[in-house]
Amino acid sequence: MNSLRLRLIAGVLALVAAIWLAVALAAWFETRHETEEILDAHLAQAAALLSAFVGAEDDGADDLDEHLPAHRYLRKVTFQVWEKGDKLRVHSANAPDHRLAPADHGFAESEFDGRRWRVYSVWNGDYLVQVGETREARDDISRELAGHLLAPLVIALPLLALALALLIGRGLRPLSRLADDIGRRDARRLDPIDAIGAPRELKPVLDRLNQLFARLGDSLEQERRFTADAAHELRTPLAAMRTHAQVALGARDPAERETALARVIEATDRATHLVAQLLTLARLDASALAGRFAPCSLRALAADTLAQLAPAAIARDIALSLTDGSDAEVRGEPTLLAAALSNLVDNAVRYSPPGAGVLVAAGADAQGRAFVEVADAGPGIAPEERARVLDRFYRVAGSGESGSGLGLSIVAKIAELHGARLELSDGPGGKGLCARVTFNG
Repeated sequence: MNSLRLRLIAGVLALVAAIWLAVALAAWFETRHETEEILDAHLAQAAALLSAFVGAEDDGADDLDEHLPAHRYLRKVTFQVWEKGDKLRVHSANAPDHRLAPADHGFAESEFDGRRWRVYSVWNGDYLVQVGETREARDDISRELAGHLLAPLVIALPLLALALALLIGRGLRPLSRLADDIGRRDARRLDPIDAIGAPRELKPVLDRLNQLFARLGDSLEQERRFTADAAHELRTPLAAMRTHAQVALGARDPAERETALARVIEATDRATHLVAQLLTLARLDASALAGRFAPCSLRALAADTLAQLAPAAIARDIALSLTDGSDAEVRGEPTLLAAALSNLVDNAVRYSPPGAGVLVAAGADAQGRAFVEVADAGPGIAPEERARVLDRFYRVAGSGESGSGLGLSIVAKIAELHGARLELSDGPGGKGLCARVTFNG
């Protein structure tokens, strides 16, 4: 049952029926008990009256029940009068020729003629008076009572279901209006839904929807800015490639042609690096959804990264080193963690002067938190610039390098996906930059 309306109606009807049945059952048991008491009192009273009548007048007593008015319960009641307990003097037409019950005083249960009887016996001098009533008569009363108790429920439930359907339908109208409002919106309309006048129960839903629209709007705006920035960033190396290629085509001097072709290669490398960074950013979003985390050794990742970037470092006369220390293991996506570490080491190599060194450390701090750290001897980043360099395509002025402006933003995003944080500080001795990724837990 996927309909909220049907669930509410069924739930309310079931609850009402259960309460009604419980009350009716309790009332039936209590009323049946009281009815038994009253009927027993009537039996005792009838026996007393019959005893007084028989004691006053014996003549014609054999056909005493012939003078009784016809009634549907007449055959369900019987009586006997025994003289000295062994001579049947008076009886009803439906009475047997034996005692109604073996007991000769008070109430007793008996069975004859295929029926169960409730019998009351009392002595009046030499006369034993017994009055009986079938259990069937009492059961009929109980059944009629149950019918009277249940009949209102049978009548009321359909009426209640109709009333509930109308009331619940009216109460759910705000949901229908909300669905219509959302259905009329196109993909570009993310303005908040007006919650004025909405039921209190619906306001949390509206608040969450408006928050979702706000997040979607921010995300779309970021994607639009990112697309525009990416197009602008790609335009520069592509234009440079075209310009240098044209120079190479028109050059007559071999040295001039060689210089132009070398610049074409530089522009190609820059465009390739930028595209690789953009692909890494795109993969970040997919990985955030996939969540394929596995145990990863930070020292092993650091060693692999240094091995991959060693040729580029040697070409720039940069020494790469991994400090000694205990290993630390984190749960993460190995490819993304390797990409983050590669970006940090690549930045350190790019911005360090020839003959300098890049120091990589991986392990656990005094609080037991895993970390990886890359320190260089480059120009560093001023404290007021450290927050901005995490933005996409932002470059520090005067750095002397034509990077993509995406490296640190990629590292920050990967750290965020792993519940870690990227911190930038001064390098050893207050020179250069130290980039540290600390993992929580």
